[in-house]
Amino acid sequence: MEATQEHRNDLTPERLLEEHGPRIYSLARRLLDNDADAEDVTQEVLLQVLRKRDTFRGEAAVTTWLHRMAVNAALAHRRQRGTREKHHARQAVEDLPVEGAPGGPVRRWTAPPDQLAQDHEVRQLIEGAIAGLEEKYRDVYVLADVEGLSNAEIGELLGLGLPAVKSRLHRARLVMREALAPHFEEKT
Repeated sequence: MEATQEHRNDLTPERLLEEHGPRIYSLARRLLDNDADAEDVTQEVLLQVLRKRDTFRGEAAVTTWLHRMAVNAALAHRRQRGTREKHHARQAVEDLPVEGAPGGPVRRWTAPPDQLAQDHEVRQLIEGAIAGLEEKYRDVYVLADVEGLSNAEIGELLGLGLPAVKSRLHRARLVMREALAPHFEEKT
């Protein structure tokens, strides 16, 4: 009983936002390939956790429970989005103007600007390649190679057998290699 209470203490609104919010958002963002949808799913998962924290039995780690909820919510959101898109035309969203410049003291660079730019460019290439994967491959790839889940955990989360997970992961890695090779291979 003590372990369960200890795990519930990890589920305070503050700890959820600080410790688990960014990871939930990152996972949802990669699965959905859309910032707004990822924000919606993150908010939905955090609210769901707050509502259901008394039902958490402590049989698994809090992170495992949250991970499962995030994957399920992202996949449900994707299904709902697909249904909505069939029935409604997409509307263009205009960017809101940014008012004013940030204030405050100037801080030192955490890394040289050219390194930050290069890192950002590499991240964009990788994120673009992930976004280019078919959903069935993207889901498995993100859960395995980005989130570090085992094939058995992925199969359980996605309702797939182990051979299907391995096959999809292999295919996803081949597609990723093909997409990224022109940017990283040395030219002879």
